[in-house]
Amino acid sequence: MDELLNPNHLARLESISRMAFKSQMNLSALAKVQGDIDSIASFLGITYTQTVLFAVIADLSLQRTVTLEGLARHFDCSVLRLVTSMKETECLERKGFVKRLIRRKGRRPSYNDIGFTVPAFVIDSLLQGDPAMLEAATRLDLPAFLKQITDLIDEREENTIGTAQVLEEAGFLIAANKQLPFVSYVDNGLKSMLSKCTVFAFSFVRLKGQTSVDFESFANSLFDDLSQQLEFCQELASGRHELVKTGFIKLIASEFEDGKSATLSLRTARELYRSYPNLLKPENDRSGLIDYKSLKNKNLLFYPDLQEQLNLLEDIMKPSKFRSYCRQLKRNGLTSGITAIFSGEPGTGKTEEVYQLARRTKRSIMMVDLSQMRSKWFGESEKRVKQVFEEYEAIRKASLVEPILLINEADGLLTRRIDLIASNEASDRVTNTMQNVLLQALENFEGILIATTNLTGNLDRAYERRFSLRLNFPRPDKHIRASIWKEKLPDLTHEEARMLGERFEISGGEIDNQVRKVLLKKVLNKKDDLYLTLVQGCRESHGFTTKKKIGYGN
Repeated sequence: MDELLNPNHLARLESISRMAFKSQMNLSALAKVQGDIDSIASFLGITYTQTVLFAVIADLSLQRTVTLEGLARHFDCSVLRLVTSMKETECLERKGFVKRLIRRKGRRPSYNDIGFTVPAFVIDSLLQGDPAMLEAATRLDLPAFLKQITDLIDEREENTIGTAQVLEEAGFLIAANKQLPFVSYVDNGLKSMLSKCTVFAFSFVRLKGQTSVDFESFANSLFDDLSQQLEFCQELASGRHELVKTGFIKLIASEFEDGKSATLSLRTARELYRSYPNLLKPENDRSGLIDYKSLKNKNLLFYPDLQEQLNLLEDIMKPSKFRSYCRQLKRNGLTSGITAIFSGEPGTGKTEEVYQLARRTKRSIMMVDLSQMRSKWFGESEKRVKQVFEEYEAIRKASLVEPILLINEADGLLTRRIDLIASNEASDRVTNTMQNVLLQALENFEGILIATTNLTGNLDRAYERRFSLRLNFPRPDKHIRASIWKEKLPDLTHEEARMLGERFEISGGEIDNQVRKVLLKKVLNKKDDLYLTLVQGCRESHGFTTKKKIGYGN
């Protein structure tokens, strides 16, 4: 009884493996360890033959991945003899006790490329003598379940496992996790394991904040057979696939010839977020839009001519006038949209002004950073740029009021294009391709797009006609700086604000930073003189300047 309460299962595995050494797969020769085999078989719920194979794989895998050739050497038998036992190892795989790996990086691995290992949770369960650990390791919460499905597809992309194994292991995970409502919903609603895996993978992407998936790239990751990959993509694109027919996913229309994206349907998304209702955004807000209601009022001070241009832009962005403007554009054979570029040094208020325009015109913002879309994978960078415009277009069509597409800090894509004849850099080719995609998207753009850039020169001339409005945000002069100081810190006297504006030639953003610092110091020491503390902080950060600026106010 004590032995059953405190089983030394790892020692039993070692005994079985030692006895199987040079046994030539003659399992009747293992009579001396019959008790050990029965104990492990009972603990794991597997057969006699499976237990022997498992014991040897577990023993050898603690040192390295176990190949069929390695197993053959251990048993002292031919590899063909082991191939006939593959059904037994497949049963172990389905239960999750053994994991198959593919060593060769290729499309069609042979038996020589197959390896096996035992997951750590199985060894831990045997070590502790606790079969509940086996169930706990495979009974997951929803995010962990979706991640495991996605990890399987990632392993397939790396040619570590094959498509068939992805589907087999996915089936095992589904069977072990039907207590999860979303897993049960997908399992009951779809027939094909391939379709189920696709929904789970799309769902994982959705939980991470990405709303759509390029299904050609996804198919390339999932399939090790090109014909199956092409058939999958063709059926999806035509709407004949089970996923589309049942309404689990929907295709996203693309203005680009090679753009093929899909997303979870709203019904599927609602089921996915049933346990997280506060995280589910409405379909017209599915890209993580910044709600204009969340934006705080901020008074920005600019030169009169820039303020006049901003007033004009704000006026035309008001919903009623914007619709009228779009109708006029269409009557004249033009695309109905506004494309504006805000250029200027950092801290001059470009991004903040977009926020304030959104707040005043009651438009949400879809903000993206194109500089973060570079990928080491060929063709992925331009697909990501296309996806931005596709998602915006889907949101625009579903919205009563068009949101603003804010391309923030787009410096890397707005510079002059590189002569590829003179450059052999792959990064230069990627940049040029992304620029071409962006130019095409701007040419056909409908809605409201504002791009911000720190570039004040070196803008590619091809962009000049693509942006209907080009607004430059210069650094503030001493008069505007004084007004900003007084606006931020009303406790300053007019004379103190004037002297700060005159002595320190800094941007509005830099003034914000100094205000934060001085307020922190005032909290720590209320006796500090406000003006002197500001002077000290500005001097430490920026020094004095006597440089005369060319432009307004000097």
